[in-house]
Amino acid sequence: MSTSRFSVDTSGTSPGVGSPARRSRLLRLASAVGAAGVVLALSLPGQAEDDGGFLWGQGGCSSCHGNLAAGDGDAAMPAGPNLRRSSLDRDQLIETIACGRPGSEMPYNLAGAYTETSCYGLPLGDPPGVPAGARFTSDEVEALVDFLMEHVVGVRSITRENCALFFRGNMNHPACLRY
Repeated sequence: MSTSRFSVDTSGTSPGVGSPARRSRLLRLASAVGAAGVVLALSLPGQAEDDGGFLWGQGGCSSCHGNLAAGDGDAAMPAGPNLRRSSLDRDQLIETIACGRPGSEMPYNLAGAYTETSCYGLPLGDPPGVPAGARFTSDEVEALVDFLMEHVVGVRSITRENCALFFRGNMNHPACLRY
């Protein structure tokens, strides 16, 4: 006959796992762990979303397009367009972010744009009046565009969750508190 190493006294008289005091402590701990899990789930977006929001910040995109890509129009910064109202498709966004916009303040963000990778059908050479921006790989440009296509382009109503995507999932970032 085998005996168990664990015994639970449900009568409430034993100081073991089954005692009312122990059960109360375990329930409080389980509640705290459960609440922490909910907070963690709400504050950590999926990997692709996280990459896009991080790249948005790393690339300095908010300097012209605003923190939430809504073209904030702050007089202290160049007025970049509201990407939430953009009519560009995925391929056009990739080309614009990778190659910039000649004759405008939109920088090229692809490492090797114009010199190693042709842009707008131009032969390889010096960028034609396009400022340099971030030095993203082509995979990073695509991750940023995927993020924009899913969470920005056509998304005109900004929610707290949407805002948090731009701040590493932090729904308590000061920019997100008004949503």
